[in-house]
Amino acid sequence: MATSWQEYLRVPQSAHAYRNCHHQCRPAFERQRGILRHVVQATRPKVVVCLGAGVLNDIPYSTLVESGATIHLVDWLPGAIDWGLGQSVIRRGNGGSPDCVYCHLNEACAKVYCRQFLGAVAPGRGVCDQFVPKPDEPFVCVAFERGEQPIIHERDVTAGYASAFGEGVLKVLRDVGSWRQALRQARALAKRVGRYRDSLDIPDGRTDLVISSMLVSQFEHEPYEYFSRQAAALLGAPTPQEERYLRTALDKLRSTLLTDQVSRHCDEIHRMLAPGGRCFVSFELFRFDPHLGRWFLVKEMHKVLELLARRFDFNLDVVPEPDSLTRFQSGDGASAVLSLVLEPVTR
Repeated sequence: MATSWQEYLRVPQSAHAYRNCHHQCRPAFERQRGILRHVVQATRPKVVVCLGAGVLNDIPYSTLVESGATIHLVDWLPGAIDWGLGQSVIRRGNGGSPDCVYCHLNEACAKVYCRQFLGAVAPGRGVCDQFVPKPDEPFVCVAFERGEQPIIHERDVTAGYASAFGEGVLKVLRDVGSWRQALRQARALAKRVGRYRDSLDIPDGRTDLVISSMLVSQFEHEPYEYFSRQAAALLGAPTPQEERYLRTALDKLRSTLLTDQVSRHCDEIHRMLAPGGRCFVSFELFRFDPHLGRWFLVKEMHKVLELLARRFDFNLDVVPEPDSLTRFQSGDGASAVLSLVLEPVTR
């Protein structure tokens, strides 16, 4: 059965799924958060934009708040950021007691982040008198109500390219009778949406630090997987005669969608960066195949580096050298993650 793009983005049983993602994956991102803490402290931004923020597993949220920066959090999964905020506001303080990052701010600032803040925190306490722990999660405050900050955008980070392609898939598949026709229509759709632009509601030239953490390599998957699933639902499995053609044609479509998304993502970053602004970007460069026992280059990542180089200069001094290429382990999978700081090309 066909599924619309908007339905596809809605995570089934989202609270349960986000909770599992947070608790299972967050420990693996500790080093990534540490790298970003260093970047934030080194760059001292006044405005920060986190692209693909998700449930904030790889974002050192308390460091961003303590920096005093205006914070924009962007992700297209409905409710993911709000859920992640609820998990990120309360930390484990000395002695294991709850410690709220907002409650340590001055009263005016704290109320910008939480509408329920009641005022000065008593000496020796890490939370205000409004704090109510969640029964099964004592480091989540039931009373927390998000204020004006951070600014949340449930939007596409490719200036609308990925969403426009996703929203057009069912329409172009409506009258096709074969996989060959479906791919022809998909390639034409990718070309058409390349002319479409829907930038984020973030001002031009005002952002000091853009964070695109563990995001770029994810463009390899969506909206390509959405297209392939909807085509399979409508057309069924390809015939043996189609498989050889499809293998090459599908790889070509995946490559087109990936590089077009990266290009548009770069355009958005370039648009919002202030003079002297910087972008932290990290993505999977290599993956380990446990069956073959070897590492391999993630498809098209060489093209990604070329696209980045056209728009940005690489600053290799902000991220400490031992952290520029790090191992990332999640379940049985392993990746080597490249972390870079980018600066808009001025030459």
